[in-house]
Amino acid sequence: MMLDSVLKPKAPNNNVWRAREVERISEYPAIGFYHLRLKLFVISAVEVAEKEIGPEYHLSISKYSGPYSQPRRCSMAEAQMVLKQFDAEGAKEDNHTSLIRSFWMPVNESLVGIECECKDQEAIIREGDFEWRPLTKENAERAERLSGKAR
Repeated sequence: MMLDSVLKPKAPNNNVWRAREVERISEYPAIGFYHLRLKLFVISAVEVAEKEIGPEYHLSISKYSGPYSQPRRCSMAEAQMVLKQFDAEGAKEDNHTSLIRSFWMPVNESLVGIECECKDQEAIIREGDFEWRPLTKENAERAERLSGKAR
């Protein structure tokens, strides 16, 4: 069931970004934005990953060299520029793939800065200024339970 939510994904404050429709992965809205010159693609969404934190803004940032290319990881400098342009400078990075930088920021401003408690329990892979935690079976099952899709 999809909600017509009053919570809207963050949008850039710079008109060089072009909106792209993306598949919704939850009942909350999501929209893609592409920056042609920088080859950056951002999916801006509202999601609930942790019930204790509630809805969060989620920005997924990657690089594409063309319409049929595979995503690549953007640099930290590029990610920081995106966060600034999407008014999400307080967002925390929490990645579960080696290609995409994911940033999370609670909608409830009093919760900004709180990290997902799962971060301390997951194995971490460090690659320069990038760290990510492979999605384990336990984490996948936990995510399913939180989303209400458990069988």
